[in-house]
Amino acid sequence: MVDVSVPAPEKPGMYFSGMVILYGVKLNLNQSFGEFDAGETGNAALQMQLYRGGKKQENDEYSIVLAYGYSFEGHCYRLDTNRVFIVKGPKSEDAAGCGFDDLPTAARGKYQMWRVRSNEELLEIVLNYGDVKKLILDANLPGRRSPSSYAITASLAHRDGRLNRE
Repeated sequence: MVDVSVPAPEKPGMYFSGMVILYGVKLNLNQSFGEFDAGETGNAALQMQLYRGGKKQENDEYSIVLAYGYSFEGHCYRLDTNRVFIVKGPKSEDAAGCGFDDLPTAARGKYQMWRVRSNEELLEIVLNYGDVKKLILDANLPGRRSPSSYAITASLAHRDGRLNRE
């Protein structure tokens, strides 16, 4: 999947501008939950299940997606790293376009795609595994923090610590 690949064609019927096609693998394909390695050399697992109004959702009602890339406005893109999303709306389809058309026979049907509108809500699940030093101490060293934490500090310092703009 590279930038010069052709994305999947639009569905016949109504055209929706701002449509994003998400490419990846459905983790809850055969069961109603997605499962993640929780360490301990493979002896621990985390299972994720979606509930709506206290009612357990089945695997055909939502998708836990391990996403590799997406297409938007006629171009294909790879994500910088694999990302996990919960897609509540559209059903998955067999992956087409963006390099997924020429897959070996053994890999066909394993990759899926989801057509989502750009204003649709997604839930991203961030999975980081490591020791306390790596996940907390090293991640919060100056230069490695999120830019928003610097913006808050700078705006408070600029107004002499006041929260209003007067």
